Amino acid sequence: MIRVRRLRVWFLLVFLVFFTTAPYFWMTNGRVVHKDVFYNEPMRIKEGHIAGAVTVDRSLIADIQYFKCDKLFANDLVELTKASAFLQQRNFTFPRRPDENFIELTMNCDNFKESRGYFVYPPTQEEKSFPIAFNILFHQNVEQLERLLRAIYRPQNQYCIHVDGKTSEDVLNIVTQIAYCFPNVFIATELEIVIYASATRLSADINCMKDHVNKRFQWYYLLNLASSEYPIMTNLQIVQILKQFNGSNDIHEVFSTMDEGRFKKKHYTFIDLYGKSGYMIHTDKQKEPPPHNLKITKGNAYNIFSRAFVEWFLSNPIARDLLAWSMDTLTPDEHFWATLNNLYSNPHLKTPGGYTGHPDTKPFFARYIGWNSSTHRERCKMGHYVHNICVFSVLDLPNIKDRYEIIANKFDIEYDPIAYRCMEEFILNNVLNEKNISNVRVYKKLALHS
Repeated sequence: MIRVRRLRVWFLLVFLVFFTTAPYFWMTNGRVVHKDVFYNEPMRIKEGHIAGAVTVDRSLIADIQYFKCDKLFANDLVELTKASAFLQQRNFTFPRRPDENFIELTMNCDNFKESRGYFVYPPTQEEKSFPIAFNILFHQNVEQLERLLRAIYRPQNQYCIHVDGKTSEDVLNIVTQIAYCFPNVFIATELEIVIYASATRLSADINCMKDHVNKRFQWYYLLNLASSEYPIMTNLQIVQILKQFNGSNDIHEVFSTMDEGRFKKKHYTFIDLYGKSGYMIHTDKQKEPPPHNLKITKGNAYNIFSRAFVEWFLSNPIARDLLAWSMDTLTPDEHFWATLNNLYSNPHLKTPGGYTGHPDTKPFFARYIGWNSSTHRERCKMGHYVHNICVFSVLDLPNIKDRYEIIANKFDIEYDPIAYRCMEEFILNNVLNEKNISNVRVYKKLALHS
């Protein structure tokens, strides 16, 4: 009996070793993966075409071709194990295309847009008749910025890219050259040196919002994004969702997780303009009460704003006073928008598209985020967090594909290029199939209390 048990244990160990290592050798055929191979270029769309004109880019290296995105999204255990083994073998460290490569790529804008697969016509009439404005906050990784832009780009929309003032002049010029290739993409007029958790992050978004309004381009809603995010919904689905909002803002509000230390004490921002750097200075100095008897409300930096809201807050005296008061608070981008939208506590604001229900009951569709908390543990299967937010991996794809939120925060092509590529394939397939939103009623809830 003892010998039989030993044999069983030995067999189990052999099986486990084979199951965890075989997928990698099967996938790479025992080859050594060169450290300078770039894991990008998922698919291309021929310029001017919509359905029936997709060509798979055969330049994808063989290692990535082995991974079947449809199986990963379907929670196929073998495919997920195979992909996980590959990522772990590379220690989740992958090279990206050097920023300088985009100088050559954008030398000829027409060739750039065609080779990279940008839509030059609105895919549907519904999208054409409902233009959207986008803010994209960028600080590093031009390749990931460009791939995000490619995913969300439509010629009827308008895009403002805020380049962090800490970035080099060379990188700013590269991003400017990308924007130059499109008549509806531009760099923010005023660039902030963005310091984490400071008011500079909020100012960066506001600078883009001012530009969107001043350009007098027609748009109905504005979405602000970080360049590390990626859409779950196509542009068509976003349009359909925004129509259900019927002028309401989708701004996150919550009381239950309020951290009053962020605005009860003063937090100063030090910026070295010469060195293009800075940091927060936390003090024990008591902060004066909010202006106009406003009830401060916790929220999210990334939201969905109606045009009426954007134009209102840029000129409203109370909103401007709140902005000035927020300058020496901690992470004001996470309470400024929420406070303005909270008509349950601040009815005197009369905010266009504001929410009159209790903040803790408000639905939020703008973001799917995996916070580093016990309640969100299942959203981050690999357990890798940056600033307490999950960096999604292939193991998270099965959960993401059926979500009702619009944008997923966040991804990193240098951490998991497979997950990013599969998200690109997922979105492109839904674009070509003109997939509609599946449950209209879910999104109508927001308009009931506005």
